This record gives sequence, C-alpha cells and structure tokens, in this order.
Amino acid sequence: MTGYGSGVAGGFKVEARSINHRHLYIQLNLPSYLYCYEHEIRNIIKERFSRGHIEIFFTKLKENNIKIRINKALAKEYYDAFVSLKDELSIADNIGFNILAQQKDIFSSEETEVEFLTLRDALESALAELKGMRLSEGKNLLEDIKKRMRFLLNHIVYLEDKRAEFEAGAKEKLAARLKELLNNILIDDTRLIQETAILVERSDITEEIVRIKSHLSHIEDILGHGDVIGKKIDFLVQELYRELNTIGSKAASAEISTLVVEMKNELEKIREQVQNLE
Repeated sequence: MTGYGSGVAGGFKVEARSINHRHLYIQLNLPSYLYCYEHEIRNIIKERFSRGHIEIFFTKLKENNIKIRINKALAKEYYDAFVSLKDELSIADNIGFNILAQQKDIFSSEETEVEFLTLRDALESALAELKGMRLSEGKNLLEDIKKRMRFLLNHIVYLEDKRAEFEAGAKEKLAARLKELLNNILIDDTRLIQETAILVERSDITEEIVRIKSHLSHIEDILGHGDVIGKKIDFLVQELYRELNTIGSKAASAEISTLVVEMKNELEKIREQVQNLE
C-alpha cells in the first residue's frame, strides 16, 4: 500500500513513504554518522510492517556544528605522488588544488553526536503517520475485495445449479446424440445408463464447488480479523484459481465455461488488490 509520514525530534526530520510490494523491502537513506543504527532502525520498521517497499529519509535540520578535518599528511603524499608521476610521464599540466580536492579520503567530518532515543521518536512519528495512511487505503481495498467475493459466491451458487441441470439432462442428451450418430438404431438402455454415469462422473464438479465455497468462507473469516491478512489471502486465491481451472477443463457446456471465465477475471482483480494488502 502507498502512504507517507514524517516526524521531527531532536533536530532530525524523518520521512517515510511506501509503495506496493509483494514482500517487505526496506530502503534507508542514512548519513554516515547513522550507519551504526541501521540494524535498530530496520528492526523498528519490521515490527510495524510486513509488506511494501518502504523508504526512509533522515535529515539533520541544523548542520552548523559540523567541522571538516583535512589530513594534511595524506594530502602531501598525494601531491608528491602526482608530481612524481607528472615528471616521469612528461605531463605539461600543473598539479593544482582541483586534483587534490578529488581525493575524498583527504577530507573527513567530525561525527555528529546523536541521541538514538530522540532519533527514534522522530522515526516512530513518521511510521505511525505512514501506517495510518496505509490503514485508510487498506479499508478501501477490503471493501472492494468483499464486493468481488460476493460476486464469486453468487456465481458459484449459480454454477452449482447449472451442474445439477446438466446431470439431470445428461441421459437424454447422450441418447439423442447416439441416435443421431447411429441412425436411430436401438440402444440398450442398460448400456446407455452406464455411459451416462461415466459421462456424469467425468464431468462432475461437486468437489471443486465444495472446495471453492470453503476457500471463500475462509477468506471471509480472514477479512474479519485485524491480523496480517495479505499473504494468507494470496495463498487462498491461488487455490481458487486451481479449482476454477479444473472446473473449466471439465466444463460440459458453453454456459459453464463462460461462468468460469467471468469468475477467473474477477479473481484476477482480487489477486491484484491482495498484493497491496499487508
């Protein structure tokens, strides 16, 4: 889910933003003097989120006390080395300050003293605001998923009725088809019953319907809890796909096939929404 939050404490401003991601991916933008706190910061984020690409920015509001140190001995070594190389290669250019300024290890800044508890206050504020925005978006996603779940349940009930219709008329359809193919030759009724039973058994989708209803009921239960639900529903959506594919392969009529296609299309929309849920 997407969102943004910010917090200020102890001269620090912390900004947190998130975009959709199937797993939890944390990107920290830390100044060098906060590297030592990276592990603690990541743990704080993991305690509050389980999904999303979360990016954190730390900004020092006042940098007036920063002092730059110059390693003069190292600078001299660089200069002597460049001069020696210049003479050896007969390079006409002079060795000036611009070349020395490119050697980053000559310069260093004094470490800024940071009180981690104060920094944590700013981080906590930013994460709380981010979480609130994500929760608001999550409620809208849940309502959309529930609507699509009702669509699926209505279709599965209708599909179940159509399956019963097919089984009831299977014998007559098979008899009519065989008479057409055999040019009205009399067919042994016992054999017809056997063939009808085989046809019905091969096309029976009762088990798939029962499992789909069970999965839909399970998802409904999960949606009613405030726990982490995204990954659980993601798994059940995959199971629903498997059952619908089986029904599609057994489909005994164009109408059932059409219903399956419509349900899979709706299920794909649920899958997309679930990827954004935590």
